[in-house]
Amino acid sequence: MEHRHINTKHGEWTVAMVHSIWERGLEADIWALIQEVKHNTAAADAVRKAIPHSTVYGWPRFFDLYLKALYGG
Repeated sequence: MEHRHINTKHGEWTVAMVHSIWERGLEADIWALIQEVKHNTAAADAVRKAIPHSTVYGWPRFFDLYLKALYGG
């Protein structure tokens, strides 16, 4: 997913990117995020930081449980 309003470097993950995927992403974008947090701790950290600040239904709770299953907690 291209984030036109978010300026980041290649491979960089931010809370704004996570919110953008949760709010406007397609299923393929969500699936890509699921795969990314599995192997990329920077992406996982961005997701952790995004969770308490999101008002999107479902995805924050899913990712909270998913990250706990992957990394403990």
